[in-house]
This record gives sequence, C-alpha cells and structure tokens, in this order.
Amino acid sequence: MSRKIIVSTYLLLFFGCCGCNRIDNKDNWMISSQAVKHVQRLEKEHPGLSAAQFKKSTVLPDSTRRFVYLSPSETGIDFQHTWDLQPKHRDQLRNSFIASGVAIGDFDNDGLADVFLTQQADGGRLYRNLGGFQFEDVTAKVGIDPGGMWSSGVTFADINNDGWLDLYVCGFDCPNRLYINQRGKFKEEASEYGLDFHGASVVMSFADYDLDGDLDGYLLTNRLHSSDAIKNVKILRQKKQPLRVHSDSRELAYFIKPPKRIQMLVPAGQFDHLYRNDNGHYVDVSLESGIGEFPYYGLSAIWWDYNDDGWPDLYVANDYMGPDHLFRNNGLDDNGVITFTDVVDEALPHTPWFSMGSDYADINNDGRIDFLASDMAGSNHYRDKLSMGSMSGPNSDAWFLNFPNPPQYMRNALYLNTGTDRFMEVAYLTGLAKTDWTWTVKFGDLDNDGFEDVYFTNGMSRDFFNGDLKERTQQIAIKDGSYSLKVLEMWEKEEPYRLNNQVYRNLGNLQFEDLSSRWGLDHFGVSTGSAMGDLDGDGDLDLVVNGFEEPVLVYRNDVSTGNPLRIKLKGRASNSGGIGAKIVLETNNGLKQMVRYLTGSRGFMSSSEPTVHFGLGTMDMAEKITIYWPSGITQILQDIPTGFLYVVTEPKLPSQKINQPSLVKSVGTMFSSSGEGLANVTHQEKEYDDFQRQKLLPNKSSQLGPGMAWGDVDGDGDDDAFIGGSAGFEGMLFLNQGNGQFKNALQSCFTFDVRSEDMGALFIDPDRDGDLDLYVVSGGVECEPGEAVLRDRLYINDGSGNFDKGTLDLLPDIRSSGSVVAAADIDGDSHLELFIGGRIIPGKYPEAPQSYVLRYTGFRYEDATDVFAPEIKRLGMVTSALFTDVDSDHHPDLLVTYEWGPVRYFHNEEGVLIDRTSQSGLANRQGWYNSISGGDMDNDGDTDYLVGNFGLNTKYQASTTNPEIMFYGDFEGNGKKRIIEAKYENGICFPQRGLGCSSGAMPMVKQKLPTYHQFAITSLQGIYTEDLLNDAEKFEVNNLASGVLINQTDDQGKVRFEFQPLPRIAQASPIFGSAVCDINGDGNLDLYVVQNFFGPQRETGYMDGGVSLLLLGDGSGQFESVAPASSGLLVPGDGTSLTISDINQDQRPDFIVGVNSGKLRVFVNQTQSNSIAIRILDRSEGRNHIGAKVSVIFSDDSIQLHEVSAGGGYLSQSAPVVFIGDGNSQRKIESIHIRWPDGLIKEFKVDEFQRQVPSLSSSIDLE
Repeated sequence: MSRKIIVSTYLLLFFGCCGCNRIDNKDNWMISSQAVKHVQRLEKEHPGLSAAQFKKSTVLPDSTRRFVYLSPSETGIDFQHTWDLQPKHRDQLRNSFIASGVAIGDFDNDGLADVFLTQQADGGRLYRNLGGFQFEDVTAKVGIDPGGMWSSGVTFADINNDGWLDLYVCGFDCPNRLYINQRGKFKEEASEYGLDFHGASVVMSFADYDLDGDLDGYLLTNRLHSSDAIKNVKILRQKKQPLRVHSDSRELAYFIKPPKRIQMLVPAGQFDHLYRNDNGHYVDVSLESGIGEFPYYGLSAIWWDYNDDGWPDLYVANDYMGPDHLFRNNGLDDNGVITFTDVVDEALPHTPWFSMGSDYADINNDGRIDFLASDMAGSNHYRDKLSMGSMSGPNSDAWFLNFPNPPQYMRNALYLNTGTDRFMEVAYLTGLAKTDWTWTVKFGDLDNDGFEDVYFTNGMSRDFFNGDLKERTQQIAIKDGSYSLKVLEMWEKEEPYRLNNQVYRNLGNLQFEDLSSRWGLDHFGVSTGSAMGDLDGDGDLDLVVNGFEEPVLVYRNDVSTGNPLRIKLKGRASNSGGIGAKIVLETNNGLKQMVRYLTGSRGFMSSSEPTVHFGLGTMDMAEKITIYWPSGITQILQDIPTGFLYVVTEPKLPSQKINQPSLVKSVGTMFSSSGEGLANVTHQEKEYDDFQRQKLLPNKSSQLGPGMAWGDVDGDGDDDAFIGGSAGFEGMLFLNQGNGQFKNALQSCFTFDVRSEDMGALFIDPDRDGDLDLYVVSGGVECEPGEAVLRDRLYINDGSGNFDKGTLDLLPDIRSSGSVVAAADIDGDSHLELFIGGRIIPGKYPEAPQSYVLRYTGFRYEDATDVFAPEIKRLGMVTSALFTDVDSDHHPDLLVTYEWGPVRYFHNEEGVLIDRTSQSGLANRQGWYNSISGGDMDNDGDTDYLVGNFGLNTKYQASTTNPEIMFYGDFEGNGKKRIIEAKYENGICFPQRGLGCSSGAMPMVKQKLPTYHQFAITSLQGIYTEDLLNDAEKFEVNNLASGVLINQTDDQGKVRFEFQPLPRIAQASPIFGSAVCDINGDGNLDLYVVQNFFGPQRETGYMDGGVSLLLLGDGSGQFESVAPASSGLLVPGDGTSLTISDINQDQRPDFIVGVNSGKLRVFVNQTQSNSIAIRILDRSEGRNHIGAKVSVIFSDDSIQLHEVSAGGGYLSQSAPVVFIGDGNSQRKIESIHIRWPDGLIKEFKVDEFQRQVPSLSSSIDLE
C-alpha cells in the first residue's frame, strides 16, 4: 500500500449479545487462569477491550468425534427442497437451477448465527437461532414474503452500512429481491436500490471493489432460455467473413471455431453484471469496467485479493465451454475509473471444463491465498468410466480439452499461489482432483488444528453424463426427430443422481486425507449449496447443507479438538462488516503464519457466517494478529489468547482522506529474468498427431526438445550456445558477444538437415585440432523406422565458429531415434567415447530402441557397443545419461535413466561398462525418469545424483502395491500390437482408458462389452482375457517421485544408493531439466529444476502444474524449496533443457532454459555471494577436460566434489565452468584440488584465485 496507518490494539466485544459468555461463566470453555488474567489485564490496559469465551463443547470425551446430523425435529429447521415446475421450465431439470443455497449470518444482532435457505418452490425460509441448536421459522414474522419466487443463491451483507445484515436473494425468471434489515425486520427494496434484475441469477457476490467504504456487487447469471432457443438465433452472414450472432441473440448462443472444423454454435447464458454502489443506489458498470462482456453459464464467483495489492479481484467459474475468468482489479485509472483485466490465461495453467463451485484458503500456511474450482470427475473407476462416453469418437467434444487458452479439463483444479503472476496447480498432488459431481467447495478449519480443511457437496438431478443414457438419448432423437421433448421425458423418468458428499482433512505439506465417513459427512443424496458457521457458540464450524428434493442437513461439529480464535470485524472507514479485510495471524515468533480474507459469497450459491475463524491446535496464544482493513489501515493486535470471540472495531481516523492501495512493489529476487539476447530465441514445432499413428498412445514423442549445448566455438574465451531445432526447423548457433548479447550465426549445414529432429547435442573435439565440433543426435517420430533423417550428425568447426557437416563416413550408419549423447574416456586412452541413448522406435512405442557406444579411431567414430557395453543395447527407452565416477576409482561409470524402467548403473570394470543396477539398490525403483544431474550434495567427497521423474501431480499414482502398468501386444489376433494402460483400484486391475477410446482402437471391446456400465465394472482380465495379457509385453512403474540418489559407496568400493524424494512441492509436475550448483555461495550445492510436459493425450491433459523450482541445500543432502516470488525463477511453459553458464561474466551461475514451442528463458544470478568460477579449458594437445574433478577443501575438513561432464540433465551440456561458493564465517574454503582425467593433480590455495580478481567473485581459466 502507498501508506499504512498502524493503529494500536482496539477491541470491542459484545457481551449480552455476542452468543458467547463472560469468562466467569461455568458453561465456558476450559481456559487457563493465566489466559483469563491476561485478558482481564488487556481490558484494563486498553479501554473498550473485552473478550468472551466460547461455550463448552457438546461432545463427551469418550464419544466418537464426528459431525452429528441433527434432524428437523431436533433443530426446528423443517425445510425440504421441492421440485415443482411450470411446463415452460421443464428443461431446467438439466441446469444448475435445480440447486439451492444457504446463507448464515446474525440478522438480529443477538450473537447467534441464523440461517436462510432457498428453493425453487416458494422463495426460501429464514430460521432464527434460539440457541442450543434450536431454530424458529420467522420468515413471515420478520417481513420476508418469498411468494412466487424461484430462489437460487443467497447472501447476507450489510448493504447500507448500518450495522445490520441485509439479505439479497437471487431468482430464476423473476426479479431478485433485496430485503433491507430494519433492526430485525425486513423490507423488500431491490427496485429502490437498482438491484431488481430479472433473469437467470445464480448469486450476488458482494465486495468493496473500489474501496470507497460501501459494498458493490457482481451478479452471476446462467442460462434463462431452454435448449431449444438456439433454433431461434439470428445469424449475421457476410461474404468471406466468419459467421456472427446478431446482438439480439447474444444471450442465446455464440460461435466458436474448433480446430480443423467449421464454426460451431454454442448455447449462451446471460451477461453477468457488475454493480457499483453510488451512495445507496447500484449502477451497472459492467461494460466500462471491462468485466461483463461474455454470456456464459456462470456457477460461482468469489472476490479475493489474489495478488495481494489491496484491490479485490474476482474469479468466475463458468460451466461447459465458457472459459473461467480471473479478473484482476487494476485500481483507479487516470480518469478515476476502476477497470478489470481478465488474466486467466496468464495466471492459470488450465481450468476445470465444467467449472462449478469455488473457494479460497491458504492451504499451506505460507501467507498466500490459494483457491480451488470444482468439476464433476468421478472419484472412482466406475463413475469415471461410466461418464467417459462423451470423451471419444468423432462426434465427441474431446477436441475441446486443449482448444481453449488456458485448456479446460474435466477435473477439479487447486491453484497454489506462488506470489508471482502465475499459479501452480496441485489438485492431483493433494488428492483433491476428483470428487464427483461437485457443487460446493468450502474451506474451513473444521478440527481447529491450524490447517483449513475442505468440504464438497455432490449429486445432480439426473446422471446426464452417464454414457449409456446419453446413447439412449441419441437413439430417441434419431427415431423420433424431436430431440428436446422426447429426451426430456426420458430424463424425467430417471432417478436423481445421488452421490456421497466428501470432506478432506488438511494434513499440511500439500496432503489431504478423506475423512468423509469417519467424520459423518458422507451423506448420500443430491446436495448443492452449503455454508459454515458457529451455530452453537462453541468455537468450531458447524455446517448447513441444502439439496435437491430432500430435507436440509444440519450438522453439529464434534470433531474439533484444537483451540479456536474467532474475529468479527466492525468497519468505520471501511464497510461495516470489514468485507475485503485480510487478517494475518502469527505464532512461533512469526515462523508460522495463517492468513484469512473476509468476503461474502463463497462455494456455491451460498454465504457462510461473516466471521473470521482460526484454529490453533494446541497453542493457547496468538502472538500477533495483523488486520489489513480495506480502508488502508493496518491494525496490530499482540498476545491474543485462544478460546475467545473478538469483535474488533476499525479505529477512528483523522478526517483526511485515506490513501488507496497501490500495486505491490517488486522485491529483490535471487535471479532476474532477462528479456534480451537468448531470451528472444523461440523454439518451434510443426504439429504432428502421434495419436493417429498409435491410437492408445499415452504421450507424444514428437515434441521432446529442444536440447542445448554450450562451448567456446570461436575461441574468444566465452561460451557460445547451440539450440536444437525440431523436425522442419533448423538448429541455431549463437555466438557470445559479451555482456549477455548473442549473435545468430547462421549455418547452412543446419539448414541442410532441417528435416531431422535435434535431440541431445554435444560440443567436443574428437579430432584434437583445438576447436569444438558439434555432435547432434537425431530423434523424433515424424518418420518411419530406419529413415535417413534418423542418422546422427557431426558438424566440423573451422576454428572460428563456422561449421560444415562431416562426411557420412565419420559416423556409423546408425538410424535409431535417439535422445541423449554423453561423452567420457571409458578406457583411458585419452579419446572420448560417446554413449547414444535410443529413445523410441517410431510408431512402435514402447518397444526398446537400440542404444550405442561409439569410439573414435583417430579418423572416424565406429560402433563399439559390443566392446564397451554389450548389455546396454536394448534395455529400454533412454531419456538421459551421465558419465560419472560413482565409486571414486577414477574411471567414468555410466548412469542411464529410462521411461518404464529404473535408473541403471553401469560400472566401469577395466574399460567395460557392466550393469550393476541390482547390486546398487536401484533395480526395484521403476519410474518414468527424464533426467539426471550430479553433484556432491552432502559434502562427503563423492557425487550424488538428482533424478527427474514424472512427479505426484498426475492421474498416475504409482506405488509398490499399486503400480501403473502397460501391456503391449496383439489383442485382436490381427498381428497389430496395441497399448493397454492399466491401474489398480481396491486390488483389482482396471484399464486406464475408457470404452470409447479402447473400442475406437479395438472394436472387439465394444462388441464384447456394449455398454459403459459393463465396461466400467469389468476388470482388465475380463476385457482382454488372462491369456492375451500374459502373451503381451508388460511394463510397470512403482515410483514417480523425483528425488536425490545419495551415494553411499563404502571404503571397499561397494556402491549403494539411498533415494530421498524431493520436497513435496517439487513433485507438482514432471521434472525434465535439472541443474546442481551453489547458487547462493554458502558452500552447499543447490538444485534447480524445470518442469511440465505438454505431451500427454488430451484426456490426461497437460501436466503443467509447475513453474520450475529452486531448492537450497544444507550440505547434508536435504533441500528446502524457495518460492518463485523470492527466487525470481519462473518457467510456466513446457520446460525441457536446462543449462548453466555465466551469461554476464560476473562469475556467478546463470540459467538458460529451453522451452518446447516457446521462448528460451534466461535467468541472471543476482545473489550478492562470494564465489569462485573455475573454467576448465581443453586447449592442450592430448588433454581432455571431460572427466576432470575439482575437490574443494573446507575449513571444517569437509570435501565437496565437482565433476566436469559432457552431457547430463535433460538434453543438456552446460558450459565447462565449476562454480564454487566461498562458504560462510564458520566454514571457509582452504584449498582447491584439480585432478585431470590423465591423473595429473594440481592444488591451489584459495587466495590464488582471489589475487587475480579481488572482488566478490573470482574466476580463473585452467588449461
């Protein structure tokens, strides 16, 4: 904010009307005498401060802790939703207006939370809380006349800032109603306030978006007209112009243009409306604000400040093909107007397809607010496969999944706030991706343990996504020619789609546990809107749930065991309820932080009690609470005991105007993103449909680049870069001009090979003429096996950075679609051998391609695989490789990563690479590994290894007991091999793919199992038979976590590896590029990884939850993640290669990231750290620097080993520079030892480096 007004503690609590009791009441919570004395002291020290304790919990100590359902006879809430429609609205059975809402708020200011419930039949009911979970229907008594209204969403909000909650009720095909609270009585005044909109209103979400002290509102709408109304759309046709919808029909339909198809007319909803409160009258400012331009099917809208700039932003969840919106509040422009910008495509990697409910919470207590939007993905195999009928076939909508920007996928999305402009998405990682047909999303700390849990309501009027029922509707339409009426009659005869509600306890560390049954919240029915509030004043969150054609559910919370602290806000300069305030609670000397943001409408069609709730577990004191009022005031409370409800009144201010907040100022980051030089280089791909070739292929193999290599090709002392090109695009060579500038040095030989797909690349000097030549692996699948475009290439340098393609006889005629190239002197003859990893056989995934070892004869390379590594030929699909001295015997060993395999260890035994994977403890950890990088992460003098895997944030959830499986064989008896992916659920093996996809590839599946129901209940063996599966090749993975292989080689040279998974947040996406180096100069090696994979088949969707991640090492092999907001490292695209080089020549490691179908990302190190950069040159005749070792001796006798390798990570060769941190005051460098591959050792004292360049960083070239 531009100015903070810090105000000392000022608390005001209700006693006679707060619903809690004074601290001396026998019915209170058990509060320590020390806490009581502390509150009493505060009351004396701060005039007007008082506190009230919560009532005792109703649960007995020996009772089963759960939510207790209270029947209508117990509560007096005798409300039941009914469905009784006029004929013109029969079609609404399929729409969201079958749902109904809940609002909880204290309308009569007696300290007890009251409940309002909506429904289709009579406009809803208001129930007054009498205490003790007794309620009275006071609808008519308080002046609410709901007659003739089809009510939907409902919100309690103090519209006129008089301190009394008003009630806004939305309606379908009727005017919305605003009941103004006149001290406990209501008067309907929607027309007077300008809020009597007549249409398909879902909910009004209130916020003070312009920060002028009163509440504005966003009216969310849906579809008003029946499905048949699309026939009446007026279409504008102009020659050679796209079709357009007439302005009179914009709320009936709109056009979209699917890829490779004609324009498609899509049913529209109504336009949403943004209302600004102008002194008690609401003015529609939708168009001038830029927020109401789209007629979609809205289902939820939440206000919250996602970028923490003080201005309320808005997320809108839209059903079906309408994209979700994330409207960023831009604040006041030069004309004093508030505008919004939809940043959903920049901020979110993907959204739900059929977005429904939404809510926000700080799920990991990092002080940043995250949020979740729900969809309708089946939570088990049966429901998932039963609803996949519409996801396959030429008439399906599956094309739509990757069509929008961002893509839309049929599953929940949980967005993790990174503190930057981009969110991570972690629904699969947390176990919250699939919760069935979910309406409500409600976060709240239900057990008061300090983490916000989440509750979901489920069900639908009918199972409209049932594949068998959908096929029946198509048959009816074909037979009768009258789709709408006949189909509607069919649906009306079906039963409601009843499902279990779900609740997940937040365990911390991005993990949630399904406790639906244990907590008693697994009601089976059709539940829609719900709200939370403390209905009995005992300090925990109770629950009220509305539904479809069933009684309301009221639950008393008996699961809570932690200490609660609740805050009710009373605004002065801000709006009266403090809506839009951010509250930050700190404990443990500020190390633990919880944040809440106060708003009204959340979840779906509902609003919870407008009171801020914290659970603190066993802690009895909040050390500090900071309230950021919407007015710009910052109020600080110190040492607040738990067990109390506090009502905090905004302090009085001088009469001068409060400055409005300004955008958050950027803070210093460890890296800056460069927009110059290589950052302007774009990798491109030609579209290729891998799935047309192999219909059940899980992932593409045609977009795995670019690779990247660094080396000084022109001999000017700095490093130049090669960026590989995809098939149809040539590779690029960039000469370093200094100061971060690069020149594109066009090479005609690259153009000649434009049809080849560049994969791994390596700068080496095989002919020992003193300059670096370039080896490039050819890969990809855009060809047939054995085609000439698969031949690798060797480009010869003339010494000045100009390359010619070497003659064909320089390389053996190898035509394997490859991945990686790595070099080392395997046999100690001073010549570098090359390992070439076979990646795939085009059109024959997952058959193992051939890998090779090449040796240089002095004139050419020859295939010497049988000499050096006869076991390595066909062990699987190679993704990466690293030559490294694992056992410290000064001979290079080889580590190779595989898709569908382990990390394999090949031990160098007298110049022959022998597979010692089993003996080293690696064989049983099967994964989809992508990359490997080495570094001494525990400072014990040997090399440990970072291995990138697919992570834990996808639909694939492999474990040793439930592996992911693939069968590859002839299942039809026609000689054609097919892929079958499989998984386990409850001990039964099921197919991953659905009936439509499976039968599209193998029609015999549909012939055997003609219905989706039959397919969904049948095991894999039942579909394909045990014999056919036994005859097929079988592949398994049981570990998808990325992690570190800690080298445990003993003194006798026995190699063992200990796998340590990376922190859970690093598992949010597949890791490809990886780098190990000391970033901050503390003498410990750190990790940087780039993530995401855009290759999966469209129903799986992009694995795009990551943004790259920096992890700082502590020198013991443990790592702590650094938020992107602090690191400055952000790669939201399809990150592949990752290299280290000193771009600006300041002797600190910078990062260059290759992005498939995107621009390179260049990150310049800005840390103010002491460091030494050692450049190992390769100019001396007969001497290789590849394989050199740099040992750093520290003052505490620890030894940190660095190896100079050629090739590693993922398709990457970094510059031949070793970056060494100088340590800290307790641990400093004493000496550095260089061991050359030929055995020559040279020792340097650290001051030898520092004398050369007496600055923060020092560099030296070693030759």
